[in-house]
Amino acid sequence: MSTQNKFTHWQRTETQFLAADPKAVYSIVGNLSQTGLWMKSFDGFVVHDDQRGVGTKVDLLAPGKVFGPLHRNTAPSGTITRRNHQTRMVEFTQPQPAGEMTLRWQVDEHENGCLVHFTVQLSGPGTTAFKFTVANALCKDFAVAAARLYKIVAPTAHRKRDAQIVISGGRGFLGRNLAADLVCRGMSVAVLTRNAEADFPAEQFIWDGVHQGPWTGSLRSDHPVHLINLAGERVDKRNTPANIAALTDSRVTSTQTLAQAAASAPKLATWIQSSTTAIFGDAGEAELTESSPIPSDHRALPEMTGVASAWEQAFNEAEVNAEQRYILRTSLVMHPDAPLLGPLNMLVNTGLGGAMGNGQQWFSWIGLQDWLHLIRCMLGLEEPQIPAGLVHGTSPWPLRNTEVMAALRSIAGLPGLPTGSVLPRIGAAVMGSNARVALTGRKVTSEVLAQAGFEFQETDFAATIAG
Repeated sequence: MSTQNKFTHWQRTETQFLAADPKAVYSIVGNLSQTGLWMKSFDGFVVHDDQRGVGTKVDLLAPGKVFGPLHRNTAPSGTITRRNHQTRMVEFTQPQPAGEMTLRWQVDEHENGCLVHFTVQLSGPGTTAFKFTVANALCKDFAVAAARLYKIVAPTAHRKRDAQIVISGGRGFLGRNLAADLVCRGMSVAVLTRNAEADFPAEQFIWDGVHQGPWTGSLRSDHPVHLINLAGERVDKRNTPANIAALTDSRVTSTQTLAQAAASAPKLATWIQSSTTAIFGDAGEAELTESSPIPSDHRALPEMTGVASAWEQAFNEAEVNAEQRYILRTSLVMHPDAPLLGPLNMLVNTGLGGAMGNGQQWFSWIGLQDWLHLIRCMLGLEEPQIPAGLVHGTSPWPLRNTEVMAALRSIAGLPGLPTGSVLPRIGAAVMGSNARVALTGRKVTSEVLAQAGFEFQETDFAATIAG
């Protein structure tokens, strides 16, 4: 696509598997008057005459206290522009200033269920503005929306109850996508969270990561229980002793709290303990696998090596009551909505999307769908079988920072000046984050996944982050 077309045409598609009959799913998806029941990225549609099919006048109810009323009072009605019950597809088009926005839903048959696709297309000179203000927001959290759809389509009595999956830290980016994906596959999922979220499609238990309480009941079931511990404070904070202590304590204490609860419950089938490939600090050109030693010299950074080492030590020292025990060192998980991409795209869109620092620092990554598949393999839900122990959740294709920034610039269709090392430090100070997240790197791969025969599906970095 030419640079000119990138500013006047844009498309993004989200896809989610559901362990449900495609006809039953389409009975909801194909009825736009019911969209608001499961997609919460907007407030649904008002369908004026659904009997007419193509050409039916439809009003999109935009969300928000400001944008919602503005859209309702100024935007013209859209129409159903395509509908095919045989292929289970429906399309809505909304006029925009000097262009249009098209939303398309399609349900395809798939082994043991179906795939639900949601596509947003923009055209016209307002494409860039609408992409950032409307379109990406419509796509956000689609897996959670699909899980709500699954709960509507598949009554509780028909869901799989042969296992209970408990996720601590289940409302962050990884946790909510994991919980939603497992719900869509018919699993019984419980999330441990500090604050309940309305309409979240998994069962929620309130906990603080410190004290025992009613949440411990989630670890007791007549069926095997699998625990996935993702709990911990967000890592992108200023590099201060107080913040490092908070990062460490939130991870160590929550791990110890879970271990204490598990000790008085029936033996867990699986415990997957989260960690990070940042444990290797600023590793330069070293090629790192599961057998590589943790640095103790200048490469060891307290907010990375120090925090992750204490996290893993807490797990290793705890009397973890589980048949299968994993430490999963996850690299940077990539998806169009990945939190890391926000500040990077901001640099690109302001013309500062060139190399950061010297641009040679390594960037180890894994696509969100591959990460979810890896978790399902660890839980024994899919093949291949992953041996218990230490596993690196990272793709075999680490990139240089120059390659990462080039991919972001290509997607945006913009040039970019190098930022050096001074600007990221200034920006991090202003935003309350840590510049070393961007200026350090690690070349991490997984010999465990290679030996297990794990096949990655997200092999193209640019395609993974573009959607």
